Amino acid sequence: MRTGVFLRWTAHPLTVGATVVLLLNDHVLKQAWPGFVTGKLSDVAGLVAAPPVLGLLLGLFRTARVAAAAAVLATGAGFAVVKLTAAGAGVASAAWSVVNGPSVILADPTDLIALPALGVSWWAWRRVTAAPPLPFRLRVVVALPFTVLAITATSAPATTLPSVDSVESEGTQVVIEADGALYGSVSGVDGWRYLSPAPPAPEPRPRKRVEACAPEAAAHCYRVHGADVVDSGDTRGGRLLGVDETTDGGRTWHTAWEVPAVRWEFVQRQHPFPGSVTRVSKLASTELSVRAVAGGHQVIVANGVEGLAVRGPDGTWRRTPVVVAETGLALRPVPFTAFGRAIGRDVSMAGLLALLALLAGTTVAAGRVRARHGRGLVAAVPLAAYLVVALSVTGMVAVFGSDAGETTGLWLVTALCLFGVGTVVVLAPRRPLVRSRMLVVVAAAVVAGLAYTGPALTWTLGYPREYAATAGLGLILAAACLPVVVAAGWWAGARDPELPVEPPWPPVPVPPR
Repeated sequence: MRTGVFLRWTAHPLTVGATVVLLLNDHVLKQAWPGFVTGKLSDVAGLVAAPPVLGLLLGLFRTARVAAAAAVLATGAGFAVVKLTAAGAGVASAAWSVVNGPSVILADPTDLIALPALGVSWWAWRRVTAAPPLPFRLRVVVALPFTVLAITATSAPATTLPSVDSVESEGTQVVIEADGALYGSVSGVDGWRYLSPAPPAPEPRPRKRVEACAPEAAAHCYRVHGADVVDSGDTRGGRLLGVDETTDGGRTWHTAWEVPAVRWEFVQRQHPFPGSVTRVSKLASTELSVRAVAGGHQVIVANGVEGLAVRGPDGTWRRTPVVVAETGLALRPVPFTAFGRAIGRDVSMAGLLALLALLAGTTVAAGRVRARHGRGLVAAVPLAAYLVVALSVTGMVAVFGSDAGETTGLWLVTALCLFGVGTVVVLAPRRPLVRSRMLVVVAAAVVAGLAYTGPALTWTLGYPREYAATAGLGLILAAACLPVVVAAGWWAGARDPELPVEPPWPPVPVPPR
C-alpha cells in the first residue's frame, strides 16, 4: 500500500509526542503560563505533526519520497505565508473556521523561528523508511486517531465571547459596547469605527434600557424580549431574540420582530460558546435605543453575539452585523436555515452508529463462517476492540474541541476518520472473510449512518422546523437499516475466501528423460 510508510510516519513516537504536546500546550499550558514560550511551543509541535498528516494525502498521488518532501516543503511555505501576510492569515482563519468553528489566526513574523522543527519531522521520516514496518492494522489504529486529535489540537479554549452588550444614542451617532470597547456609527447600521476602551462598569451596575418610546409619539414604545435574562438556562421558549411594540401607551403589546422560536436552537448551535456552556444573556435582545431620524424614528437593539437588530423609519426590521476591520471585531447574525450546518452532535452519533452496524454485520458474517469451519468468529474481535478506541477518541475530541460547539466540519472529519479506520480493520485480513463481499457490509453500515443523519440534515433546511423530532426519527430510520446490515453480513459469510492451491505432498517425482 502506497500510504503505508506515511502511516508509520504518522505513528512515529515523535509525531505522536508532538500531537500530545500540541494538545496539552493549547488547552492547559497556555492558560496556566501565557507568554512567549507557550506561544511558540504550539508552532514547533505543529510543524512536527503536520507533514505526516499532509503526507497521508499526497502519498495517494506521488511516490513516497517525493510526497514526503512535498509535504515538508508545503507545510513550511504555508506556515510562512500565514505568518508573514495578513491575506494568508485571513485565508487560514476562514479555512480553519469551516473545520473547527469560528477561529482567528494572526500573522506574526516572530513565529518563523519555529521553522527548524520541520527538520525534526524530516528526520522522523528518514527513520521510518529505514525501520522494518509495523503490522498494518496497528499502524492504522495508532496513526489515524492521533490525526483526528491533531485536527482539534490548535483550537485553544476561548476565555471571552465578543458580543454587543449595550447600545445608546449620543448626539448624531449610535454608540455600542462590544468586546470591552466602544464603537460608533452615524447610521446605526454600518460604518462602525473604534472609539475607546469601555470604561469600568460602576457598582451596582446600571439597569439596562429594556424599554423606550418614539420621540414623536410617547404612546408608541418598544421593549426587548430578553430583558433581565440570566445565565440559568432560561430560554423562555426560544423567544429571547425579539422586540415587542405598543401604540397605546403599554395597554396592549404585540411582537414587532423576533427570531422564530422554533429556529432558536439552530441559531444557538451556530454560536460556539467558551467551554461549550451557553451564556443565555449573550444570545438575547437585552437593550435598545430609539432615536429620531429623517422620516420617523429608528430602533437599534443589542442582540449579543447576534450583533444588532435595527428598525428603519419605514418600519422594516433587519438583523445587521457589526464589523470593524481595525480591531478584528466581527459579529454577524447567523441564518435560520443552512444545509448541514451546526449538526456536529448528530454527525458524531451517526459515525458511531455506523461503526456499530459494521460490527454487527461483521459478527454475522464471521458467525456463519464459524458454523461451517468451527473458527472465524475471531475476525470480529479486532473491530470490537477498535470500537472502544473510537469511543475514547470521540470523547477526547469532545473535550479538546469543546469551543467548536456543534460545528459540523470538525465532527464530520472525526466520523470519517474513525469509520475509515474501522473499515481498514475489517478489510485488512484475508481470511476467513471474503474482502469483496465485506465491502457490501461496509456500504450497508454507511447507509445506516446516513439514515440517522437524514432528519438532522432536513432540519437544517427548516423541515421539520423544530429539532425535537429529528433524533427519534433518525434512530427509527437507522434501526430500519439493521435488517439490511444483517442480510449483508449473512451473504458475506456464505462464501469462503479462495485459498492458494498447495502442491501435493510428498512431491510427485518427475521421471528422468
